Amino acid sequence: MSHSSDSPALVGTRWVELGLAIFTALIGAVVMVGSVEQGIGWGDSGPEPGYFPFYIGLMLCAASVANGVLTLVRWQALSISFVSRSAFRQVLSVFIPIALFVAAMPFTGIYVASACFIAWFMARDKVRARPYGNLMIASVSLGAALASYLIFALWFKVPLDAGPLGDLLNLLGRTFK
Repeated sequence: MSHSSDSPALVGTRWVELGLAIFTALIGAVVMVGSVEQGIGWGDSGPEPGYFPFYIGLMLCAASVANGVLTLVRWQALSISFVSRSAFRQVLSVFIPIALFVAAMPFTGIYVASACFIAWFMARDKVRARPYGNLMIASVSLGAALASYLIFALWFKVPLDAGPLGDLLNLLGRTFK
């Protein structure tokens, strides 16, 4: 069953399942190696620090190998598309802005990054179909950032990283007190 009949497949289900089985097996192996370094035996006071993580890693490896074998056994049945090119483009149209939002936060702070993120999505939707005016976009994006500041920093006393702009405002606030 293909996700989209009008768009060619980007990757097949069997390759995703096989890749995931290999990936989780590698995670299990890393856990096991780290556990061996910590000690996986039974000491005078009970299990050593790596005892339980080692067996969890072992179970993860075993389950991953079983999933890999099952994928190979069902190879022909899994020839369906996991994701089409058009569906993947839709995912990227949200993932890339979110990645940029997260990457911008250390430089701009969460409030400025959030306002820009919301404004960008509203402006993008304005172009696509929704008639948001620029005043509405500015009001919603700045209002959401202001609401976040009021709720977290002032009311709950949990300040979020405001970035360089927040540092500047704090410095100015202390200067003029």
